[in-house]
Order: sequence, then structure tokens, then C-alpha cells
Amino acid sequence: MTNVAIVVDGGEVSWVGQRNAIPKTPQGERSEIVPAPGQFALPGMINCHCHLTLDGEANFGVEVRQPDALATFKAFRNARAAMRAGVTVVRDLGANGMMVIELARAIERGILEGPRVVAAGRGVTTTGGHGLEVGRIADGPDEVRKAVREQVAAGAKVIKLFSTGGVLGGGAPPEVSQYTPEETAAAVAEAHNAGLRITTHAHGAGGMRVAAEAGIDSIEHATLLDEKTVRLIKERDVAIVPTLLVVHSLLEHAEELDPVVVERTRAISERHREGVRVAHKAGVRIATGTDAGASFTRHDRFAMEPQLLTECGLSTEEALVAATSRAAEVVGLEKAGHIGAGCWGDLVFVDGDPLKDLTVLKSPKGVFVRGVAAV
Repeated sequence: MTNVAIVVDGGEVSWVGQRNAIPKTPQGERSEIVPAPGQFALPGMINCHCHLTLDGEANFGVEVRQPDALATFKAFRNARAAMRAGVTVVRDLGANGMMVIELARAIERGILEGPRVVAAGRGVTTTGGHGLEVGRIADGPDEVRKAVREQVAAGAKVIKLFSTGGVLGGGAPPEVSQYTPEETAAAVAEAHNAGLRITTHAHGAGGMRVAAEAGIDSIEHATLLDEKTVRLIKERDVAIVPTLLVVHSLLEHAEELDPVVVERTRAISERHREGVRVAHKAGVRIATGTDAGASFTRHDRFAMEPQLLTECGLSTEEALVAATSRAAEVVGLEKAGHIGAGCWGDLVFVDGDPLKDLTVLKSPKGVFVRGVAAV
């Protein structure tokens, strides 16, 4: 369609329609017309799961112990790399400090240019649990409540819990459940009391069920889903963020990784995809997230995630919805993920129809955040 225009005013879309019907400004003047940098426009895409302070180095254990100043520099650079790749909202789910929260504030104040950042601060994990390198360790309901309150006080806009073990780093393996129902319920209640959403890292089915029963808003990874767990998360309307790219990237570089990591990754890979297929068929809400920052998972490779979702049964349209409006719903940003009056002026332009070919998302011709072209 060539006779289409999008009017952006004050960082928000004020009108969408035929170009020959563009409304005049309140002063009676015609709006300034800027040629679109690409043939097709879509809402800015959303990465629901990333770690901006990490570059995806092979040795995860070494990188997570980097100095805070270096982590801050990386966060800014990686946020901009994601933005240039068409991601206008990133949800950062854990850093070894408050540096990403401060980055988000700096961007919102106009001190720095970058995408919109929804930061969790430190994730909350157990003694000896996965995420111990960057997490806030908390055991027992009262300590979990305190840990959540600390993140809220620091300015977190989402709470991250670690319900099971993981693949990278130290701590428990993926199938092990970490938090009890009482501890999980305390975290959920405290987050919701503060008006925030809470998501959880969960590989094992047992940990996912505990989280779903407690009222968690979304589940990250969801690698070892079974039919019982799928039924429960569908009943509780819990969204999943499968982070297929991180598993894909780890297997691409298996020869460079610790044998334990490779063993864990291979053990979950096919079950992961099959679980997403089952969840999709059951009507579970699915949103995009890449776990960018984990080993070999770069922030500028977001466009791979929608493609990988189609390999799990989603249509091209459903994959685009997962990357835009569904992801906006999951992170709680009503003005993101759509193009229409009242929505944010976050736009991506490409030179091919993404409904026919998702690979066009890999080469955006133009990205706008808050109505301003990203550079």
C-alpha cells in the first residue's frame, strides 16, 4: 500500500489513514511529510527477556563477574544494538546491580538515546540456586518479601524470580525446583501489591506449576513443559516466553562451551520445542524473548526468535503478534505493540512483507522510537 500515512505528534501516533486525507494541525497547517524508509511498517518489536549488561561471551561465569562500570557501558551499547535491530522495548531480567534501572531512567529523561527499557534489577533466587552470580539470594517467605521490596525500592519495573535451576552458570540443573509454594506466593503477592508484574525463570515442569498456582504473570524459557503443566498455565492464563534463540545459539557453538552446559542444553532442546508446540495448540499466550546476553546470544539477533517460533507451529502472523502486541501485553505496556491513534510512535520499516517472509525483519530500513529516527 502506497497511499498510507502515519502521523506522529509528541512521540505518539495521532492518526493513521490515507495519505491524501492527512488532517491539518490545530493551526490549520499541513503536517510535515517524511518519506517512509521502507515499504512496510510494523510496530516496534519487543524483547521480553534480555540481559543488557552481558555481551554473550563464551565464559558466562567470567562475564557476570565483570566490574559494574563495564557492565553499565555494555548495557548502553547493547540497548542501542537492539534498537537498531528493530527492538523498541527491551525487558531486562537481571543484572548484578542497579545499572540497567539507571540506564532506563537516563533514556526516559532524554540524557541518552535508546529503546524503552523495563528493568528488573536483581533477580530473586535461593541459596545455591541458579542465578546466584547476579541474583538477590532469599530463602523463606519473609526474606523473599524483603528481596522483592528491595527491587521495588530501587526502581525495578518488573520482578524476576528463579523458580528452577538452569543451564548456564552455577547452581541447580534445569529440572530442579527452587522455591516452595509459600515462597513463590510471597513473591507474587509483594510484586502485585507494588503494582508490578512478576515473571519467573523456569525450566522444570514442577517449578512451572508452583509458579502458575501462585499467580505468576509469565514464565521464561518453559523448556520442559508437559501436558499437565500446559493445562494449568492455560487455565491460569499464564504467558510463556520460550527464549528459543538462546538454546539455538548454544547448540550452534557447542564445541566452545563447557561439556556440562552442552549436556544440559542437548537434554532440553527437543523437549523445549515440542512443549512450545503443545502450548501453542492449547492456546497458551506466547511472547518473544531471546535471553540475549547469555553465551553466544547477541542483542542484535532478535529477528531469529519469531522465525524459530514458526518452527514450533506458530503461523507467520502469530509470530509477528508474539513479537509486538502479545509481547506488549506481557510486559504491561498498552501503548506499545500496535500502530494506531494513541499508541507510541515506535515503528519499524522493512522492504518486504513480513507476513510473507519473516527474514525481512533481519534488515530494518528504519527504526523510530518516540517518533524519532534511531541512529
